[in-house]
Parts: sequence; structure tokens; C-alpha cells
Amino acid sequence: MNNSRYPGINDLRAVACSARIRAMRPFAAQAGDSHGSASAGPGRESEPLNPIDNAEPGGCLRKSLVSDSFVRPTFTIEQIRTFLIVASREHITQAARALGLSQPAVTQQVQLLERTLGVQLLERLGRGVRLTDAGEEVAGACLLIMRTLENLEETVRSIRGIEAGSLAIGATQVSGSYYLSPALTAFNAAHPSVTVDIATATCPDICDYAAEGLLECGLVDGPLPRVKLDCLRLAADEVILVVHPAHRLAGQSRMSPEGLANTSFLTWEYGAGNDSVAARLLGTGYQSLPRISMANIEAVRRAVMAEPRFIAALPRIAIAGDLDNGTLAWAGRRTLTRSVWAVRRPAAPMSPAGAEFWKILSGLASAAPALTANLGDPPPVEDDLAGA
Repeated sequence: MNNSRYPGINDLRAVACSARIRAMRPFAAQAGDSHGSASAGPGRESEPLNPIDNAEPGGCLRKSLVSDSFVRPTFTIEQIRTFLIVASREHITQAARALGLSQPAVTQQVQLLERTLGVQLLERLGRGVRLTDAGEEVAGACLLIMRTLENLEETVRSIRGIEAGSLAIGATQVSGSYYLSPALTAFNAAHPSVTVDIATATCPDICDYAAEGLLECGLVDGPLPRVKLDCLRLAADEVILVVHPAHRLAGQSRMSPEGLANTSFLTWEYGAGNDSVAARLLGTGYQSLPRISMANIEAVRRAVMAEPRFIAALPRIAIAGDLDNGTLAWAGRRTLTRSVWAVRRPAAPMSPAGAEFWKILSGLASAAPALTANLGDPPPVEDDLAGA
């Protein structure tokens, strides 16, 4: 709850720290165990303070909520709040300072509550005040009321968080371009008013941001860094070597130094992960190749299509159409299979929007096992080089 809207609301929590109010705990527990009841006057059956607590499966909750016999309170929430803050400080002046009110205004609120309830709640003790025996019991009931109101605020805030909030997620180029769309489409259809911010970065950076709580979650492709995260395996991504159809290695099943002569390797993502992929696909020839770094996958794809002297390691999903129509050619017939993961900070609460998005990702990953692993020791399916 946004406490700034309720001056002094944090002081309510200090009630439990007061030696006087600690005595109300048995009352609060007893009220909670019996679901609490408020006297409705002679001849009238009392209603539960919280009908939800008495709800049973099969529609009893709805029945308990449909009633015209709820007692209309004769006191106000502001009177209860003022009384609790006075009780927690045992001093009218300090309570007035916390509430931003004058001393007479605070005294009047407490006196109105006492007059309404018909009992004395506070008694003078030197320059301060203390709870009477009746005041201790009333304070326990008032504390339950205020906590219930706080829970109501939290419930409404959670609902609004999905209806009109924001969601910050991260994705690598591959996962963001080719594997994020199904989850994003489903989320947007269910919650069109939520603003989604997507950060594009390398796999290690996305994992670090998620671990630090800067992102609700992220979609990444391995190799994965040594960061403790919860992860879901979403898909298997294949990376292959491609060249221009006029390149000497076009359609060849073996890599050779002669075939790589006068060839430059195009890379589209900075980092050790990309270097590892290229080295495993190209073998020892990778170290001798000149390298050109470009902005993204699409820039590399277009460059290879336009120039026979380039070679690149690209996700098969990004160039499947180019292979079919002959504008790009597979070189070396090697395939590197990597897992695409959804990652998030372990054991950390998520926003309503974040929890809903993770739920959608979990549904997409239902065919694959959910994992909680040290990402420095990836599962065997990670980086499985076939056909080398």
C-alpha cells in the first residue's frame, strides 16, 4: 500500500510494539479463531466480521455476502486510526504530531469514539495516557479492522497492477526476435492496458539484470553465466554456418582452410558466448579468420546475402526461408543446438503483471521440464554439437 496517502499509517504497526498493546494479542487471536463477532444488539444474531473466513466450497461465500443485516458502524475509520496512534505512543501530543493534527482535535476524536462505544478507552498517567482494560480489548479489535483495510488496499492495488501497470522484461536478440512473440501476444490480448518495456542485451547481461531485480524476467539463449536463477526451457534453437551461394563452402559438408581463404566472419552479438558458438562450428579455422562486428542478426544476414566473402553463424529460424529459396547456403553441415530459457530471480515476489507473464511462459514451457539450476553448470541439452 502506498503509505504516503495515509499520514501516520506506519505508526499503526508500532501498536504491536507497545507493552500495553501486547496484552491485546490473546484477544486478537481469540477473535481470529472464532472469526470474530460484533454484537448487533438485543434480539439480533451477530454477523461474522469477515464472511470470507466462514466461506465453504460450493457457493457458501456468495450466500454469506448477501445480507441486509450488517450493522452500520456508529464510529469512523479516522476515529479508530487516531485512537490506535494515541495508544501506541501513550501521549496525546506525540500522536497529534504524527497525525498532523492539533491536540484538541486528537482528544475530540478519541472522546467521540469513547462516547459512541460507551466505554472509557484511555486514562491519564502523568503527562501521558494509557489504555484501560476495556481499551486494550477495543484496541485489539481496532487493529484487526485496520489490518483488514490494509489488505483491501493491497487487493485493489494488485488488480490495478494488471489492468494498468507496466512490465519490464529482457531478451537476447535471438529469443526476443523469434521466441518472445507467442508469450507477448497472449499477454497483450489478456492485458492490453499494461505497458511492456523490453530491454535487448546479451545473455549474461539479461541474467544479471534479472538476478538483481531490475527486470521481472528475461528470455535468453545459452551459454549461460554463473548466476542463480529460476529457469524454464522454452525451445531448442539451432545455429548453423551460412554463406553466399557463390562461396566455395556453399553446400560443402566439411570445413577446410582452403575453403575459408579470403573469408571474413561476421558476428552480430558481442561476448564470449558468441565466440564459443563460432569456434565450435568453425573449429581451428575460427582463430585465423578476420572478424567484422555488426549491429544485429538482420544486418549480418543481408551482408552475407550480398557478399560471397562473408560467413556467419546464424539461427536457422532466422534464415530458413533464405535457405529454401537459395539466397543463402549452408556451409559445413554442422548444427549447434542451444536451449532458449525464461529466467527470473529465485524466491522473489513478482508484480501482478510479472507473475501473469511468467504464468504464460510456464504454459509455453509445459512440454519441457521446469528447472532450478546453477546456470554455471547447464543441463546436458545445452550446446549439444551434432554432426561435427
